Amino acid sequence: MYESLSHNDNGDVKLARRLIELLGRPRAGLVTDIDGTISPIAARPEDAIVLPGARRALAGLRDHLSLVAVVTGRSVEDARRMVDVDGLTYFGNHGLEIYSHGRAEIVPEARPWVPRITATVNGVIEQLDPELKSSVIVENKGATASIHYRLTPDPDRARLHLLDVLARCEPTSGIRVEEGRRVMNLLPPLLINKGSAVRWMVKEHALDRVAYVGDDITDAHAFRALDMLRESGNIETLNIGVLGPESAPSVRQLCDVSVPSVNAVAELLRRVLEGLEASDRMDSRAPSIGSD
Repeated sequence: MYESLSHNDNGDVKLARRLIELLGRPRAGLVTDIDGTISPIAARPEDAIVLPGARRALAGLRDHLSLVAVVTGRSVEDARRMVDVDGLTYFGNHGLEIYSHGRAEIVPEARPWVPRITATVNGVIEQLDPELKSSVIVENKGATASIHYRLTPDPDRARLHLLDVLARCEPTSGIRVEEGRRVMNLLPPLLINKGSAVRWMVKEHALDRVAYVGDDITDAHAFRALDMLRESGNIETLNIGVLGPESAPSVRQLCDVSVPSVNAVAELLRRVLEGLEASDRMDSRAPSIGSD
């Protein structure tokens, strides 16, 4: 169960100090989602922007940590365009796509499902209520797809209609539907998600400490994976949930601590960067053993 810190200056400082203590030791990594975490939720996905303060903090943290990573439901190329920080590890499509060796690659297990995702998207568009076609946004991202209904006049009614359409689309056989904040994600039925992406990063980078920041149901997979690693005694972890009125129960239950907004995330990352920089300055001034 998460600890809801009082969101005043004292609470913010307390969380920043906790995070600095976790990340200020060797083999530490920070992983963050994008939408709803370092970028405000936008009515249209293409209108979303990463807060400049969050971007600057991630760029600075890159030079202090063993790993700074972005794990998102967006495509890898879209994530790299939005965050615009080189030297980070990028996972897209909920862990089904990774940016490696200068290019984006869909994991081999997901490649056979790409045509099925396209067929499902086409089926949804064909059967969509004509009154909703101007307000429902359908994104085909290759390995996954997203159906956004935030702009519809009645989102609750639109949700029920979309669920009915998906149930009637023959090509959806085998496709997994995972709901988020006014969005339905269409995913291959694979045991690959943000949680498996985090586990891979922990192993690949030999991490001993990891903090994850996220806001939605797909981030709960990462929270759950880190909980399991923590319970095994292998690493120290901290799950930070960005909580608001639309937050799912699983996110509330699985995060260790919470912050109330994207702006609070940017401020937290800024404080952590400043703390790590100050610690490095103190270490550089400390006399070495055996010095006069």
